[in-house]
Amino acid sequence: MSTHIMSGTDWCLVVEASEPYKGYDMGGWGRIDVRPVDEETPLASRIGEVVLGVREDWEPLTGRMGLEMDFASGSVRCESWSGDLRTRAICSMP
Repeated sequence: MSTHIMSGTDWCLVVEASEPYKGYDMGGWGRIDVRPVDEETPLASRIGEVVLGVREDWEPLTGRMGLEMDFASGSVRCESWSGDLRTRAICSMP
């Protein structure tokens, strides 16, 4: 099982368990491509690691806006900013 993290159309942060899906064509609105993970993303080096803890930022009107996940190698924060998904490493353990 995989964890799918994305910024929703209402700008909230969506986190769900799901199988990876294939890309699809949206006609005149473009195409969605699912590609292999980019090694430069904060989550790439943590694939396969156990999540030790999770904290979320929740807004009453908009829902989940941020999620911080703790791994043995450090933490990663995912946020929704104006409809964009932003991820960043918080700290790294030696």
